Amino acid sequence: MLGVSRARWVLAAACIAAGVGCQGDVHKDIHGNIHVVVNRTDSFVAKAAHELQRYSLRALPQIETALHSAKPDARLRLVQVLVNIPQADTAALLRHLALFDADERVRDLSERTLAGWGANDSALPLTTASRFALAWLRQSRAKGLGPTIRTVDP
Repeated sequence: MLGVSRARWVLAAACIAAGVGCQGDVHKDIHGNIHVVVNRTDSFVAKAAHELQRYSLRALPQIETALHSAKPDARLRLVQVLVNIPQADTAALLRHLALFDADERVRDLSERTLAGWGANDSALPLTTASRFALAWLRQSRAKGLGPTIRTVDP
């Protein structure tokens, strides 16, 4: 019978040989870093935020889940992480936050981020998604959805 440390080594080697990451470890690392960003305000937050940005889209589902229950200051810190994950999928999440979040700071940062990403003169997926998100925000506000805040011009 293999010892525990030898068994872990064999599992890690199998994951590498199969060309896949050990998703459990990634999931746990993302979760741990989100926990730090949500619950702390010290110097550990910057390192945890950087790690989440490094995971990019892999962190997005867990960040979205954390946004549902986090307090306003923690949601703002999570949006600051999202600002540094410039992806079309992130734009969709920011669009929702820009319209519906209870905290004006979260709504404002989300909308300003979309405006910045949408100001690019290229047809990149991020630019297109951001412009679409801003148009959707304007249409939704015109229908009376969401709280009223200042509109950012792209």
